[in-house]
Amino acid sequence: MANPLLDQVLRATRIVGLDIGARGGFTTDLSAIGAAVEAIGFEPDSEECDRLNANVNAGAAGLRALRYIPTAVGRADEERMLNLYRARGCTSLLTADPNFAALYARDDYFILDGQVSVRVERLDAVAERFQFTDAHYMKIDIQGAELEAMQSAPNLVSQLLAIRSEVEFAPIYKDQPLFADVDAELRAKGFMLARFPQLHAWRRGTKVRNDRWAPGPIPLSEGQLIHGDVLYFRRPELMAAETEAEQDRLIALALIAYAYGHVDLSGAVLAKAEIARRLRAIANVDAAALVWELGRAHVARRRKQLRSAAFSALRGFFR
Repeated sequence: MANPLLDQVLRATRIVGLDIGARGGFTTDLSAIGAAVEAIGFEPDSEECDRLNANVNAGAAGLRALRYIPTAVGRADEERMLNLYRARGCTSLLTADPNFAALYARDDYFILDGQVSVRVERLDAVAERFQFTDAHYMKIDIQGAELEAMQSAPNLVSQLLAIRSEVEFAPIYKDQPLFADVDAELRAKGFMLARFPQLHAWRRGTKVRNDRWAPGPIPLSEGQLIHGDVLYFRRPELMAAETEAEQDRLIALALIAYAYGHVDLSGAVLAKAEIARRLRAIANVDAAALVWELGRAHVARRRKQLRSAAFSALRGFFR
C-alpha cells in the first residue's frame, strides 16, 4: 500500500533507534518507519558484532543506517561474570533460579554451561562514546538486567521517546527486579504504559503453551504469567513544543507510535498547531491528511496481522 505523505515525512525526519540485545539482528518493530531510522544494535560478543557489521545492509533491512557496537551495559563500569546457560537466550549477568524454573519443566534451560568475564559499562557512558546521546527509541532485552541499565543512563533516558523492554512478573533470576519496579521507574521519568506487545505464561509440569494440546490428564490449561515485553511512550502533554528541535521530537514520537499501531497517539500529537506548522515546513505535508493516511495504512496492516494470527492459532490448536 502506497503511503506518499508518510514517505515525504520520513525523508525529512531522523530517528535514532537502539536495540540492546540484538544478537539476532536489529528489531523489526520500526519497519513501518525504517526509512527515517538510524539503527544501532548492541552485541557484547566482539566476534559476533564483527560478523553482524560485516553483513550489514541497511537498505535491505529497510533502515536508513545500521551499525552494531561491541558492548555490554549494566549498573556501573566494571568487570562482571556472564552466566552462560544451556538455553543461550537465557544467558544473563544475573544468577538463575533453577528450582523456580523446575516448577514449569524449564530447569534444563538454566543448566550453567560456564561463565565468562565481561566488561560492563554504564549506558550513559556508552552513549557518549558511540555518539547517540540524542537517541529517540530503545528496545532492551538483557535477561533481568534491564532496570539497572536504565538507571545507569539518566541522561539518555531523559531523551528517549519510547522504550520496549523485556520484563519478568516472577523471579526467573535470583533477586531480580520485576515488572512493578520497571514500571515505577519509567512512570517517574515521564513515560506512560501503552501495552504489552508480548506476554508469556508457563504451565506447571510441562513446556507446552497454554494454547496448545498437551498429553496426559490436563490437555489444556491456563498458565502463570512469567515474562513478556512492555511498551512505553513519553507523555506528549509533558513535552515542550516551542523550539524546532522540540517540535521535531514530537513528530518523531508520532511516527514511532504509528510504527507500533498507536495511531490515536500519532493523531493527538500531529493535531497540535505548532506540530502541524512544523510538518508543513519540513516536508510540505498537511498534518490532517497524514493522519488520514496513517489510519488507513494501519487498518490494512492490522487486517493482515489478524489473518496471520488466526491461521497460526488454529494450526497450533489442532497440531
